[in-house]
Amino acid sequence: MTSEEEQFKKAPHTFVINRGHVGKNVSELITDTRRVMEPYTASKLKTQKKNVLKDFVNIAGPLNVSHLVMFSKTEIATNLRLVRLPRGPTLTFKVHEYCLSRDVISSLKRHNMDPKQFLHHPLMVMNNFSGEGMHMKLMASMFQNMFPSINVNKVKLGAVRRCVLFNYHPEDKTIDFRH
Repeated sequence: MTSEEEQFKKAPHTFVINRGHVGKNVSELITDTRRVMEPYTASKLKTQKKNVLKDFVNIAGPLNVSHLVMFSKTEIATNLRLVRLPRGPTLTFKVHEYCLSRDVISSLKRHNMDPKQFLHHPLMVMNNFSGEGMHMKLMASMFQNMFPSINVNKVKLGAVRRCVLFNYHPEDKTIDFRH
């Protein structure tokens, strides 16, 4: 096995799925989330109504999938669950608001979407996750482990084309997730 294959196998992989009926906009949010997680996600994953959570957990081991990102929708809100496979933990978040990539692209005068930018994983930036409590440490470690770590000495700056920002607001206890 070459070092590239080893590095690809060691990197954290994700499945981004929905649970139940979510609607057109949340389905597009799922597609956008898969784009954020590229190249270490199943970007063309097809789910069926008969699929249960156990199906994804069983297939995750042979495919080296380490995280499961699930979206669900109720009458009250859209929810996001982050699951560390195979034994947890599971973090549950309420999605207060979101903006789809097509909305951002349509607002730009000149968009520059190079398909090559999704060949490398994004640089992850975390802000305000140094607070007190085990839940803050758990959230920080869960977010850090969803993306591959970057070796500062070996990284090629030309390869870094994307950035993912997690920003915690302690006043209202919300997290901004930006790509």
